[in-house]
Amino acid sequence: MRLFFKSLFFILLTICYMAFIWIQSSYFDPESLVGISSSLSRSVFLLIGAALELAHLFQFGLLYLCIILVFLSLGRLRTWQEVTAAVIALGYGIVDEIHQLYVPFRSFSLGDIVKDIIGIFVFWWLVHRNYYFKKSSKFGRWLRNVTSI
Repeated sequence: MRLFFKSLFFILLTICYMAFIWIQSSYFDPESLVGISSSLSRSVFLLIGAALELAHLFQFGLLYLCIILVFLSLGRLRTWQEVTAAVIALGYGIVDEIHQLYVPFRSFSLGDIVKDIIGIFVFWWLVHRNYYFKKSSKFGRWLRNVTSI
């Protein structure tokens, strides 16, 4: 029963996070930052822009991690599950970019998809390296504890 609730928790967490991504990409207007650009120094404005661009790396990498947590809550992590999690995260990133074609003030960008891929790869590397090879890492221990009942 405990395994069921743990798995259900991670499934709901992943669905809520996917909804957050969808809502954020539907309502965020990058042009709204232009209004505050005159009150900020150029370096601060560029820093904000860089942070928004780097958000793709984190956003879809974190989605990959959420999906991995669902798999880990069901048992030992297998290679096919890592690949499935990456495909789902990337597929959702592509669907989100296509969705942005129909959202005013947003657009489809291959550059954003490349950033999504990089973010997913970085999180894959962190999970793969820490879960399988670094038994002493805190992150690896935490990932392994998710599988314990």
